[in-house]
Amino acid sequence: MEYAVRLANPGPLPEDPRQWCSESWQKLLPAGPLRAVYFGSEFCQDLLPTVAEAENFCALAKEADLEALLLTPVVRADGLSRVLKLVTDLENRGWAPTLVFNDLGVLRMLHNEHPATKLQAGRLINRALRDPRLAVQPLEAQPRQTSRGGAIRTLLLRYAVAGLETDADLEGSYLGDGTSNLQRVLHLPYVFAASGRNCLLKADTQQDDKNFAKWLSNPCPAPCRGRWHAEERADLSLPLWRAGNTIFYEATQTAVEAHLARTDRIVIHQRPLP
Repeated sequence: MEYAVRLANPGPLPEDPRQWCSESWQKLLPAGPLRAVYFGSEFCQDLLPTVAEAENFCALAKEADLEALLLTPVVRADGLSRVLKLVTDLENRGWAPTLVFNDLGVLRMLHNEHPATKLQAGRLINRALRDPRLAVQPLEAQPRQTSRGGAIRTLLLRYAVAGLETDADLEGSYLGDGTSNLQRVLHLPYVFAASGRNCLLKADTQQDDKNFAKWLSNPCPAPCRGRWHAEERADLSLPLWRAGNTIFYEATQTAVEAHLARTDRIVIHQRPLP
């Protein structure tokens, strides 16, 4: 087992990524070396880093002799050009981070325009059940031995994708049995329950106009940077967090235990990050 960390800002790296977790997680997760640094945005194109910000993360990873991975989200049409420009500018400055895509359009674009870029499939590619109400009552003690995920794994291999990333999957089997040679990556402890293009925080910052729908299509000043807060639901005992356009909950240890044997890398998140 190896580890990676998902950073909000460039800064000191933990000697053991498990120290960012609660004591119960530290007891569950096996020891392993830190191998990679993740940065960027999985869920919102308005939070993509500038080339200067991305350089800082790449430099941090290089200094620590770690792999740098740039997270990219589901994008609109203009987002495709933003991702392409960011990757091109980084390449022109001598940086070549692994690109984690959550949009098949981004996959196709980079496969065509930057064929040498190492690619990983992000968490949103897994269209699994994510209802946190089911997470407190796992569907099975072990992941199901089904073919679910087989078609997407075949597609990813056709595009020379190196790895497959996911949360603890309530339905199981998405990571496969290891025979496809895709690196299998598990993100902990925050599972994304729901995410969307329409961001309530973005619309709420536009106080000079009460047309909610209008402001959802406008450029975003990114008011969620550095912010997250707890959400409460009467029908759910698990704590929820909102960060930007995404709702998270903490993975259950039962679900995670069922996936550890299928996992090559664990990514530890500092906090809920969109």
